[in-house]
Amino acid sequence: MAKLKVYHRRHKKKRRSPNWSELQPELLRLITNNLSFVNVLQFKAVCSSWKHAATSSHTPWLMLPSSSSRENDQNHPDSAARCFYSLEEQKVYTIKNAFQGFDHEARCVGSSHGWLVIMDSNGNPHLLNPFSRRQIQLPLILPFPRLTGDLYLESLRMCVSIAKAVLSSDPSRDNNFAVVVIYDSLPSKLSFCRHGEEDSRWTLLNVHKEYCDVIFHNEQLFALAGDGSVEVWDFNNSFPIKTIDLRQPFAEIGNVDIVKDFSRGIHSTQTYLVESLGEILFVGRIIENFVKHEDIGEGDLPQESDNICPYRTLHFYILKLNITANKWEKVESPLRNRALFLGGNQSMSVSTRDFPELEENSIYFTDDRWEEINYVEDYGGHDVGVYNLGNKIVKTLILDQFNKWRVDPPPFWIVPNPW
Repeated sequence: MAKLKVYHRRHKKKRRSPNWSELQPELLRLITNNLSFVNVLQFKAVCSSWKHAATSSHTPWLMLPSSSSRENDQNHPDSAARCFYSLEEQKVYTIKNAFQGFDHEARCVGSSHGWLVIMDSNGNPHLLNPFSRRQIQLPLILPFPRLTGDLYLESLRMCVSIAKAVLSSDPSRDNNFAVVVIYDSLPSKLSFCRHGEEDSRWTLLNVHKEYCDVIFHNEQLFALAGDGSVEVWDFNNSFPIKTIDLRQPFAEIGNVDIVKDFSRGIHSTQTYLVESLGEILFVGRIIENFVKHEDIGEGDLPQESDNICPYRTLHFYILKLNITANKWEKVESPLRNRALFLGGNQSMSVSTRDFPELEENSIYFTDDRWEEINYVEDYGGHDVGVYNLGNKIVKTLILDQFNKWRVDPPPFWIVPNPW
């Protein structure tokens, strides 16, 4: 009798498609650390787990007017657009609705932790992240009169002229942050407000003849005045406490060789504070107030030059704060493996080892001479470039927006923040 052969069909196991959302956060962070900022934005849009794991550490971007130069036309579709220049990629990106919700009279008065401080046309201060498009309303700084048109704008500028606005921490990660502004002049005022409090309001911190710059470092506010004095305010308390009041005349400034070469009438100096590797640095910026045509290289002249020769930055010098000795001291090797970013933003020190596309021992600067920018129609916002402390040479950024003396709105450095 023939035997029946029984055949068993082998069932192939179905391969389970990978669930990319289950990748470990450590692996996701390792991936994002090697992505450009634009790729990080795309990365975090994949799913919620990728969004929460995404990190971003990139060189500052330069915020510029949109290439259409139509910001002053509120009805134009590009009135809310801004361009952003990436030093990392040497590429300009346009965000069409970066300033959506603000009219063309709104102006940026600060940049800190990837957020812009914006004053709208009604005198209301806001925080804006132009990349995530998040907005945070801040309390009104002063009770402005309800005026309209040019009369109102002039009143707004006269009532509050904000020289600098900084944040104590990133609002994307800390809801209990503080905002500090320098406003008014002769005397200038230092005020703060704490976000997250039930009755958040602006509180006057101090009045000085001339505040020049403020920075936050380790929950402490460092405030620099025009006479070289420094105040340190501890923000760990319900009301900030002044812990250091260093009043030191600029004895060391006279010993800085570069300062001796420039006269006060023709040149002026702007001063900044910046924290770098735990040290507090004083940075002096020497500006030639009136530039002669023969002093400018042919390639440095904007197309609309005519007879207008406004100010430009010539040199920088750096001192460091010795708190124990209560004085400013010379710095022998100021920016080894570092680059500084100065201007209307909170001053920053960035590692050139982490970001080799940056120039070591250099200062990247923007124009923050607000009196000219706010009141002079022919020029302002144009004084942008890179200064090398080694060879003492200023290089201009070759961008379309700098083919004219008037760059409006003025450029700002901002660290791109996806949150």
